[in-house]
Amino acid sequence: MANYEDLKGAAGQQIYYRAERFNPKHLFGDQGPATFIDGTQHQLLNLSLSGLATLDRTNSHDEQSIGETVPIGMRIENTPLHEGYGRVVRVEQTPAGSTMAIKLVDKGLDISKISYQYREYNLKRALNQGRREHLVLADPGYRLLCADALHLLRAHKSILLDWEEKNADKRHDPRYGHDFLDLAAHQILPEWRELSEKANDFIDQVIDNPQALEPAKRFTEMVLTPEITAGPIWHRSYEKPLGYPGDFLVMDYVYSWKDQGDNLYGKLLHRLGLDALDCVAERMSMVQQILGQEIIDKTGDGPVNITNMACGSAQEVVNYLGQGRQLRPVSFTLIDQDHNALSYAYERAFPHTIRATGHVKLHCLHSSFMELMKGGAIAKSLPPQDIIYSVGLFDYLKTRRAENLLTTLFDCLAPGGLLIIGNLKASRKMGRWAAEMICDWPMIYRTEQEMRDLAKNINPTNVQLLTDRTDKVYLLMMRKGA
Repeated sequence: MANYEDLKGAAGQQIYYRAERFNPKHLFGDQGPATFIDGTQHQLLNLSLSGLATLDRTNSHDEQSIGETVPIGMRIENTPLHEGYGRVVRVEQTPAGSTMAIKLVDKGLDISKISYQYREYNLKRALNQGRREHLVLADPGYRLLCADALHLLRAHKSILLDWEEKNADKRHDPRYGHDFLDLAAHQILPEWRELSEKANDFIDQVIDNPQALEPAKRFTEMVLTPEITAGPIWHRSYEKPLGYPGDFLVMDYVYSWKDQGDNLYGKLLHRLGLDALDCVAERMSMVQQILGQEIIDKTGDGPVNITNMACGSAQEVVNYLGQGRQLRPVSFTLIDQDHNALSYAYERAFPHTIRATGHVKLHCLHSSFMELMKGGAIAKSLPPQDIIYSVGLFDYLKTRRAENLLTTLFDCLAPGGLLIIGNLKASRKMGRWAAEMICDWPMIYRTEQEMRDLAKNINPTNVQLLTDRTDKVYLLMMRKGA
């Protein structure tokens, strides 16, 4: 037993106590109770005794809301679980909407009571309905598709776990199970892709019909999501530990393309996720090649100024600099709303700048999503750019915002500069089923005409629309007049 003088407190900033935050999925078993802020329903991100964080997909609040006192309500259907008031202490714009941090001002959250009431209500409802709500409302054909997918996964699970049990004495081998895993992946991928395309066909039919889409989505999350999140990339995509979908570490899973998982089955599921996002790696490689060629082709001997908007891990920059062929000065500016993503990108890219002996400069701008939307970080902080590209941000922007941001970015180009915009392609091959239905990761998929229409408010001298090798991604390239 320790003596009191042996007990250590915290150090640094940790000496300031903060009430423990709880993830709704861990506390309630799902997204949690319906949460209303100032009369608008939000998604609950986390909660504590003294406050909560929410996501407002309607973007009805901005930084001007900071300091306001707003009514807060939590309920399940018509049963209130908490009613009170809170002060808005932070608002940040993200691809998914506005995240808000709210400090309670009149009374704290009785988390134990709320959790108990929520779970008890759900249990009673499930018992009364015999858990048939999802079966009754979800499309029968789609339910059958999910059943086929689950059967496919579990058939391979049984085989892989059986192999591991019989070969447990070989676990020390660095290539333990690798060949068997390759064989399993080779067999399952064609069937999984076919199921994905059929699911995408169904989603296309109901995407504008919430009465059909939402029950199907809930059914998917009940039947398939718990099974497939044994794969690390699926788990992170669904849990969203940084509070937003598709974070830089999800992208890094794809870029590194390594087998990860607690067992062979987890690794097989991880490979399915990598396959669904294979366009991410292809998109990055395309941009890397374009950057390299543009740097070579630019006339004169002055520096080439390049900006990556919503950079994430900036893998294409790291790869390009890693080649070590700096024939002329280059200045990279990385912009992102996630400080962790900027740190990750900077730590991996900066060593290459040192080896370039002054030929490469690297700048990082930590900008809120609203500033990114306005193009403010570029317009206020940088000279005209030779290349501006953003290959993941537009997947989350509705048409009007996408058009406005594209116009702002184009205005920030130097004469002769190039703007590159990436967006997921609407097709049977797209990853919508994996992302939106299984991982609760909605994105916007655009057609060829919709991509070209994004540039309707600018006057480029040249427009190119490229697709990647997987046929899942568009790159829209627009050249400014000299």
